[in-house]
Amino acid sequence: PFIKWGDLDPARIFGLIAVLAFFETWRIQYPWGRPLRLGMAVTLCILAIRPLPEAIWIFLLGSMLGRLLSGMQDSEKGDFFHIVQRTYVVALAGLIFRFIANLGWDFTWNAYPPAFYGPGPANPTTFFTYYNPVVLQRALVFPVAFLVMALVLYLGELVTSSLETGLRLSGNWRLILPQHMRQTFPAYLAITGAGALMALYFPRIAWFSFLVFFFPLLLVRMESNRDKELDDRYFQTMRVIGDAFDLSRGMPGHSSRVSNLADEVAREMGLSKDEARNIRYAAALHDIGRVEYGRDEEAAGHGRRGAEVLEQVPRLRPIAAIVRHCHSSEQEEGTQAVPTGSKIIAAVSDYDLLTNHPTKKMTSQEALEEMGMERGHRYDSIVLRTLSQVVEAKARARRRPEREIRQKARVLEEEELEESLEEIFREKE
Repeated sequence: PFIKWGDLDPARIFGLIAVLAFFETWRIQYPWGRPLRLGMAVTLCILAIRPLPEAIWIFLLGSMLGRLLSGMQDSEKGDFFHIVQRTYVVALAGLIFRFIANLGWDFTWNAYPPAFYGPGPANPTTFFTYYNPVVLQRALVFPVAFLVMALVLYLGELVTSSLETGLRLSGNWRLILPQHMRQTFPAYLAITGAGALMALYFPRIAWFSFLVFFFPLLLVRMESNRDKELDDRYFQTMRVIGDAFDLSRGMPGHSSRVSNLADEVAREMGLSKDEARNIRYAAALHDIGRVEYGRDEEAAGHGRRGAEVLEQVPRLRPIAAIVRHCHSSEQEEGTQAVPTGSKIIAAVSDYDLLTNHPTKKMTSQEALEEMGMERGHRYDSIVLRTLSQVVEAKARARRRPEREIRQKARVLEEEELEESLEEIFREKE
């Protein structure tokens, strides 16, 4: 073998599975793309110190256990498929690591001349420490093989995630790939360093000392929280821009209301958190293309213009396709070219315009009946049915406090009446 680590005891094997499961659960959710698992550091360590078949089984068991644990946190439905997909990438990275490690590296050396050792008898069998072939292998070959393995693992995860996001959002994965790389590359550098340290020291130190490896991964986790804060600020900025334009055309709060309601409809339809987030962001800016037009009737192509504006901002490219189609002239039922997010925003936007129009305001029921006449043509049937369910649920939630207030008021009136009657009877007595 490349490096003779010795056999790990069963406690360490189960420890690796437990640590991997913990980090698979304790993942980082970036604004776009699949979650970044901190368990990649443990995966790199396992591939470096254990035989490949055993490493694959440890990865599968740890990932499955982590998936079961994260199920309590509303994990994504496609996680099991992602685990299988990532297993192929892990196996490929492990094969490349072993190929580089066993290329037949030959480190030869010659004894230093006696003058090198200074005065005194020279020992021709004594060699300088750094000419030891074992040391040279660990100092040179191991880092090269480990870095190549980490790079293959990173690129595999990056490409598959970008392809999946591109297919889901009907976008170009080549545009999404640089976005993912900018987000995840610094984190993967830290993960690779932590994995290398674990591979070098985990088999040699006491079993409880693995806690020391939590600190660099904890820093990665803390850094990811900053990205989430930036994402929230992005959304607040987008809402301010949308609301400012709505105010200028006499529809204050339109974009914010559409954004909130579209997010509820997307979640009610069972879309993933990433898709719901993108729909919420796109809804906040779905009318940004109208800025160039003076009247609504001249704004037939403002969806396309709005998408062109958003594509100029790398972070907003994933939502450009949604904005491009959210004002299509006809949302024909079953049309695959129109993203689901566009269909949701089209229906929710028209519903808000009907129920909050400055001069011709309709009730929720009247607006849904009006839109129902265009079911299957202008509006998608599933989207319209889900919108009706969400609106009805919100109406019931508003009526419930009113009903409770009326019930409490009735109870108070009855109690006051009883007290008044008791006072009257006492006075008569």
